[in-house]
Amino acid sequence: MENSESLISRRPSYVIFDLGNVLVHIHPAAFLQSLGIDTPENRSYYQKRVVEIAKLYERGDDSTDQFFANLDGLFNGNRDTTRHDHGLTRAFTPDDFRTAMLSVIGQPVDGMEALVRRLAPKVPLGLLSNTNPIHFDLCRRTLPVLRYIPSYFLSYQLKAFKPDIRFFERVSEILKLNPGEILYIDDLMENVDSARAFGFTAYHFEGPEMLERRLNELQLI
Repeated sequence: MENSESLISRRPSYVIFDLGNVLVHIHPAAFLQSLGIDTPENRSYYQKRVVEIAKLYERGDDSTDQFFANLDGLFNGNRDTTRHDHGLTRAFTPDDFRTAMLSVIGQPVDGMEALVRRLAPKVPLGLLSNTNPIHFDLCRRTLPVLRYIPSYFLSYQLKAFKPDIRFFERVSEILKLNPGEILYIDDLMENVDSARAFGFTAYHFEGPEMLERRLNELQLI
């Protein structure tokens, strides 16, 4: 249950949005679907391994070239035609992996661009996201809402990864603000809990209508 009292106790000095499923829909399953890996058994085999590789990329441990090399090792490396190939019908190229990555990014979340546009003149805005260069480059080019958000705190640049509390600590240090002055909006409760544990005022995003009511309570719009 949302702690509404903590949300209306003070007007925040800074508002930070998550990216995925707050400003733009994301579809993680689209990565394997784009590669033609089409059965639950085969997707189950690869999903955990892909997530582990992607986390290294999003945390800034690996470059894009290394990310592609890791995927190449997973999908193409040491292939033995006598064993089960887990749905693979051909070798994949870096372009295949890039196309599969881009397919994860969906459409903007309805109503959020208008809401952020109303909020932007009232309070400084930022973006805090677990993301990677491929995804964020696409969002910068195709997501109009980002024109209203001037500051970005990205996992691969800060080498931090939500829900690690150090990510929120680093953002607070960069902004030179006390944690309680920052309102953070995320769709995942584990990230909200971590932000609150550090001292942010954090709101669990469940849609633009409910967020608009919260922002009204804070006299931000």
